Amino acid sequence: MERKDTTRQMSRKWAFPSGIMEHEIRARGFVTSQVDAPNLKAESVATPHGMNIYPFSISIVSLSSCEGVFPTPANNGPTRRSVYHDLNPHCREIRLLRLHLEDNDGFIACDLLPAITLSTAKGKYTAISYCAGDPKRTKQILVNGIHFNVFENLAHVLDMTRDFWRKNCPNKECIIWADQICINQSNLAERSHQVGFMRSIYSSAVQTLICLSTTEVDPRGIEWLVNLHQSVDPDGDFYQYYFHLEYHLRTNLANQQFLNDWFTFYDVFSSPWWTRTWVYQEFISSSNIYFLYGRSSITWKRLSEVLPTLQKYSHFPYFGPAITERQAQVADTNNIVNFFVISKLRFDRVGPFDLMDLLSQSRHLQSSDARDRIYAFLGLVREDYGILPDYSPENTMEKLLVDIATRVVLQDRTLDILSDACRVRGELSPSLPSWVPDWTTKACVRLLPRIIRDNNDQPVPIFPPIVDTGRLEVQGFHIGAPRKGKIGWFVPSRQDTFRQWEGRDELWEIVGAPGPFVLHHAGDREYRLFKEARGARPSGYTSVESLIKKEGLQMQTVVLS
Repeated sequence: MERKDTTRQMSRKWAFPSGIMEHEIRARGFVTSQVDAPNLKAESVATPHGMNIYPFSISIVSLSSCEGVFPTPANNGPTRRSVYHDLNPHCREIRLLRLHLEDNDGFIACDLLPAITLSTAKGKYTAISYCAGDPKRTKQILVNGIHFNVFENLAHVLDMTRDFWRKNCPNKECIIWADQICINQSNLAERSHQVGFMRSIYSSAVQTLICLSTTEVDPRGIEWLVNLHQSVDPDGDFYQYYFHLEYHLRTNLANQQFLNDWFTFYDVFSSPWWTRTWVYQEFISSSNIYFLYGRSSITWKRLSEVLPTLQKYSHFPYFGPAITERQAQVADTNNIVNFFVISKLRFDRVGPFDLMDLLSQSRHLQSSDARDRIYAFLGLVREDYGILPDYSPENTMEKLLVDIATRVVLQDRTLDILSDACRVRGELSPSLPSWVPDWTTKACVRLLPRIIRDNNDQPVPIFPPIVDTGRLEVQGFHIGAPRKGKIGWFVPSRQDTFRQWEGRDELWEIVGAPGPFVLHHAGDREYRLFKEARGARPSGYTSVESLIKKEGLQMQTVVLS
C-alpha cells in the first residue's frame, strides 16, 4: 500500500478528474528511444471540457560508453577482460568478492566470484561503504591473482575489513560486495543498471561495514564511545538512562584521560564519509551496521543510543572549553550526522520519501558527477517516478533536471515545486525553464523548511498541469501588480520582500501551489516564474481566497516557460 505524508497532502488540494491519471510528455531532444510505461492505456482520455489527455510514457536515452563519468582508478583492457564477464541485467546479477584475510606477496588479495542473482546472494555477503576519495591516489591489490588498481581509500577499507573479520568471525569466509571492484567500471551500461538497484544490494546484505577512516588513525574516539556505552546500562527507563549517561559524563570531568579521549571522539565526525551523496542511501538501506574507525568498531545500535546525549550536552560550559571548542569545530558535520540519523529513523518507520523533499534536504552532500545528486537517492523514493539512471553524455544535467521536475509534477500531483524553483537557483538556472529547480545548487546542512499550506478554499482546477517541451501549463488567478506602500491590493509584510518592480511583473495565485507568486509576463499567455510572494498580503482582505471570491476573479490558464 502506498504511504503518503499527511503534511504534504495538505498542499495538494487540487485533484485530477476521474479517469485522468497520466499525461503526455513531449521532450524534444531528450530521447533516442521510447519505452511505454507498463500498465498504461494507449488511448487518450477526454475531459468533461473537451480536452484530450494522453498516457504518460517514459523516455530513455540509449546508453553508450563515456570516459570520465565515474572517475575511478584505471585498469587496462587485458586486466578488465581477465577479471570481468558480462552480467545478465534481466536477472539482477551481482558479483561478490572473497577477501583473503592474509596478504599475498605483500598485496591485499581477493577472488572475484562467478556472477550470482541478488535473490540467491541475499543474506550471504557483507556490503562495504566508504568514501572513495581521489581517483589519482591508488593502490594495487590482487584480484584473481591479477594486479588491480583501486582507490587508496578502498585498499584501506579492505585492510580494516580483514582486521574486523579476524576479530569477530575468523572461521568464516569473508564474502563482501565493494562497488569499485564488483561493478565493471568500464562498462557504462552495467554501471547504470547496477546503480538502479543499489538500495537492494545494501538491504540484502547480512551486514554493512561503514569505514569512516581513510588512513591509519587513532581509534581512541570509538573506543571511548564503546566504553561509555558499556559503563551506562542502556536497558530500562528511557529518561533514567539519559540521566545516568549525563551523570557519568559530569563525574569524569576531572579525569584528563577521559577528556582527551572524548576530544578524539569528534575526529569521527570529521570523516569525509558523512559528506558524500551515495553513502546516504547505503546507510539508510542497511539494517545491520558496523562503523569502522581505524581498527576499532561500534554498532549503529550502540552509536544511536549514546549520540543524542553527547550532542545535547557536550556544548555546556561545565564540560570544559576544549570539548566545547571541538564541538563547535565539527558543528556542520554534527548537523549532517543528525540528518542521517533522523532520515534513517523516518525511513525505517514510514518508508520511501517524496523525491522533492529528499532533494531539498540533501543539497549539502557532495558528488563527483552532478547527476548523482539525483540518482543516488532513487532507491529511497517512490518507484512511481519511473526514473532510470542514465550516465550517457547525451543526458546532460539540464535535461535531467527538466525530466525530474516533469515527473514530480505529474506523479506528486502538486505544484509545490514552484516554491523550490524560486528558492533553489544556481549556475544552471539561466538555461532551465523558470519552474525547474537547480538541484545542483549547494546548501548548508540546516534543514530547509517545506511550504505547508491548507488550500481548502482554493477551487479545484478543470484539468491538471500539462508539461510540454519544458513549458508548464497551469491555472491561476491574476490578483494584481506587486506594489510597495499602501496603494493597491498587496502590501509587503517586509520592506525587502520584492525587488524593484518592472512593468511586466504580476501577482498570481496558482491553483495547487503554495503561492502567491510574482510572474514576469513574457508575452501572450506565457510567463516566467520570478519569486514567491509569501511576504505579501491582500490589503483589506483576510486572505487571498477571500479576495478572489469578493472580486469575482476568473481562473485563467497560463504557461510557465
